[in-house]
Amino acid sequence: MFALLALMAGLSAGSAVLHPRVDSPERVDAIVVVAGGRDDRYVYARHLAVEGVADSILVSQPPSTSGRYAAAIDSYCSSAPVVARDGRRVEIECFAPDVDTTEGEATAATKIARERGWESLLVVTYWGHVSRVRIYFEQCFDGAVYVTDTPRPLSKSRKDALLHETGGYLKAFLKPAC
Repeated sequence: MFALLALMAGLSAGSAVLHPRVDSPERVDAIVVVAGGRDDRYVYARHLAVEGVADSILVSQPPSTSGRYAAAIDSYCSSAPVVARDGRRVEIECFAPDVDTTEGEATAATKIARERGWESLLVVTYWGHVSRVRIYFEQCFDGAVYVTDTPRPLSKSRKDALLHETGGYLKAFLKPAC
């Protein structure tokens, strides 16, 4: 019986990693960008905000970031505010999670969202991370949570993503973030 349950859980996690549900809300209170350096999540978050999805972007800037990636995040964070074509000001704020994990990012972003009275978030990540990010943010945030991936996917192989993210997906169920 245990083997059957483990198989079912593994298949469910694998499906969630390889075929995640992505969202496209028209408007949210803020866009959250979880850390990651080899795709266009930062550019895409700014594009969504400029197009009117949100007026605020929160960017995870874990303390462990270094080198070119850290410099790119510093540059991104210092580019605020961005002025949209319609004249709106899009604020970009970087935050350092207490713990350098997806759970830590969800906890820190949720705390900021509560302090600001936000009721909806759109989280941007890469395709293989969408389902796990959704779990953690839904565990932590009481409002509406939407998650999307980027138009230019991370070049991580399906096999590598499946192995890494399936383990993280199962961990998210066994050890809630908040």
